[in-house]
Order: sequence, then structure tokens, then C-alpha cells
Amino acid sequence: MNRRLLPAVLSMLALVVLMAPMAPARATASNKELEARTDELAARLATLERASQSIVTTQQQVEAARAELRSLRGQIEEAKHELETLRQQQRDLYSDLDRRLLLVEHGATGGAAAAASPSGTAPTEQEIRDSDETAVYGEAFASLKAGRYPDAVRGFELYLAKYPDGPRADSATYWLGEAQYQQKEYAAALKGFQSVVDRHPNSAKAADALLMVGYCQYELKAYRNARATLTKVTTQYPGTEAARLASERITRMDVERR
Repeated sequence: MNRRLLPAVLSMLALVVLMAPMAPARATASNKELEARTDELAARLATLERASQSIVTTQQQVEAARAELRSLRGQIEEAKHELETLRQQQRDLYSDLDRRLLLVEHGATGGAAAAASPSGTAPTEQEIRDSDETAVYGEAFASLKAGRYPDAVRGFELYLAKYPDGPRADSATYWLGEAQYQQKEYAAALKGFQSVVDRHPNSAKAADALLMVGYCQYELKAYRNARATLTKVTTQYPGTEAARLASERITRMDVERR
């Protein structure tokens, strides 16, 4: 080889040797960048999943609170009715007491007075029946308010067995379903709520009963039926609390992709 070219060749070989590790180094650096981006994306995804779960949890808590509020409103409604009944009973009691005092004053026997009704005559079969109907319903509802759900179920079942067409049959059927729902007996509760919808369509409990039908279907994982029922609540009872709760549950199902 020409001696004049030897230094140039050696210089080129040295340059090649020095540059040889650079390509893997660049590749290594590129892989590290990709790994860092992958880790960053995974962290973002985990954050989004946590946020989504937090939203679902918050919605569940809000729905639970609103369901409790709805139950409390129903209890207030029933309590008002009970209060008026008690007031009427108190008025009847005082009237009966005055009548008894007058009878005693005029020489009537205590036994005859005790056997008479507030009107001064023997209580009729209907009066006895009405008094019993009120007592049976009142005891069942008291159990429900106290959270004694098994007792409430038995009480409302007793009421419906004795008074299937009684003045509180729709309410008794609804609260029976509520007691069963609280015990996670969703199939039984669904049957009760559907009975309110079918047998008492003009009841004040009809909208809430239809809403609870949707809730029961949701808990039973019949999501398609639940969505259809909840949609029906929004269209059949627009502007009501039941319609608003139904819309919220539909939104929750959208988030859950159900």
C-alpha cells in the first residue's frame, strides 16, 4: 500500500470504530423514550379509570341519598295520615267520655256505656273492620320505619291478605316491595312494584312503583328491560322526582356501558 495513504486509511478505520456503538446507543435511547411514553400513558389511563370509578361511586351515593329522601317523604306522607287518624280517634275518645259521663249522671250502667260506640250505639261490623284495618297497616308501617324489614313484610302481607281491596292496598303493596327491596329480595320486590303499576295505575305511588320496577330489573341484571322501564318513567311521568331519578340511573348505565 502507498505509505502516503496509510494515515488516511487508519484515520477512517478509527472513525468507523468510534461510530459503531453510536447506532445501538441511539436505538437504546429511542426504546427508553418509548418506554417512558408508555408508562406515562398507562399512568394517565389509570388516573382516568380512577376518576371514572369515583364518578360512578359518587352517583351511587347520590342515588342512595335520594332514594332515602324519597322513602322519608313517603314516611312523612304516611305519618301525616296517621296523625290525622290519631287526632280523629282522640276526638272520638273525648266524645265517648263525655257521653259516658252523661250516662252515668243519668243513672246508666257502666257496662252499657262501655259497649256503646262514640255515636251512642253498639259498634257496627264496618267500624270494627275499619279500626282493625288501620291497626294492621299502622303496625306494618311502624316496622318499616324502624328498619324491621322482615316484620314489615309480614305485616303488609297480612294487611293484603285481610284487605286486598282496602283503602291502603296500593300503599301496602308498594311498601311491601320497599321492605323486600331493602333486604335485596329483588325478584319478590319486582313483583310487588309491578302489581302497583298494574292494579293501581291512578295511585299516587304509581310513578315511584314504576321507577322501582326499573331499579329491581337493574339489580337483577336485566339491563335492557331496566333501561326500557326507566325510559318509560321519564316519558310517562315527566317533571316528577321519579322521572329525574330514572334519568340519573340511565346516565349511570351509560357510564357503565349497560
